[in-house]
Amino acid sequence: MKKHALILFTLAALCGTAPVLSAQDTLTVNNPSKVTVISSPKSQQVEIVGSEEDANYYYSTSLEAGPNAVLRTHERLSQGLDFSVPLFGDDKPVPGSRKPYGSVDLAISTGFGVSFPGSIEDDAYSPMRQAWGLDFTLGIIHADFHPWGGKSNLYLNFGLEDKSFKIRGDKMYVKQDDGTLGFRDFPGTPKWSALRIFSWNLSAGYYQHIWKDFGLFVEPVLNFNTGSRIKTKWYDANDRKVKEKVKFGKQKLVTYELMGGIKIGSVKAYVKYNPGNLLEKGFGPDFATWSVGIIL
Repeated sequence: MKKHALILFTLAALCGTAPVLSAQDTLTVNNPSKVTVISSPKSQQVEIVGSEEDANYYYSTSLEAGPNAVLRTHERLSQGLDFSVPLFGDDKPVPGSRKPYGSVDLAISTGFGVSFPGSIEDDAYSPMRQAWGLDFTLGIIHADFHPWGGKSNLYLNFGLEDKSFKIRGDKMYVKQDDGTLGFRDFPGTPKWSALRIFSWNLSAGYYQHIWKDFGLFVEPVLNFNTGSRIKTKWYDANDRKVKEKVKFGKQKLVTYELMGGIKIGSVKAYVKYNPGNLLEKGFGPDFATWSVGIIL
């Protein structure tokens, strides 16, 4: 008969402030390799290591008593993979608690969207008026801060972004002798030509919980643009694919964006607007940029 560890984390009267728990507070782990329960008059902690399905499984939960009771829970594949560092307080408040809490995590998230320029007035850059490309983002560090307890929170993100503006047709991007952005005809059968800008970014946002797993967020983003390049593909006279990469290097060092959208569960759908030019003045067109996409 299989061994089971059934943890029903219920403290009926812990200094007179025990929370009312639901079925979601019941956890079943088949054949754990180790279960530790630590109790004191004002707190209780349960730790489970290993399971029948995953030897590296790790779960821990603890509950503090008192008027600012806080429930802290971690569940992960391996004890060595938890990079969460509490800022203060704990990770999850008991319902009704207003105790502040927060944490910093090495939290990888990926975003996929479409970027396109706003209005371009200069006719010399008319091939870019219908440009569009991929807006790829990778989140690396995430910090959550719940100053009021509950589900609404402030947060910080640090990561990187690779944004492109792809043109199709008879023209391709070129870096001219004076370093400015220009265009010329393809030397073969055109495929596409793209201006790509790489940046590290730091953002600060606010999430407002609305209902269940649904909420709204606003998130200004500061970009440190560290590189730009031109990538072009075409087919030569023998129908062989040709790729050309040229370092452009005339991006503005610092730009900012305004981002907002909705969040359902852990998925964000966003609209992002950069009101300023991405390129140094005199080296390319003046244009704002838009991006729409999702972050997972």
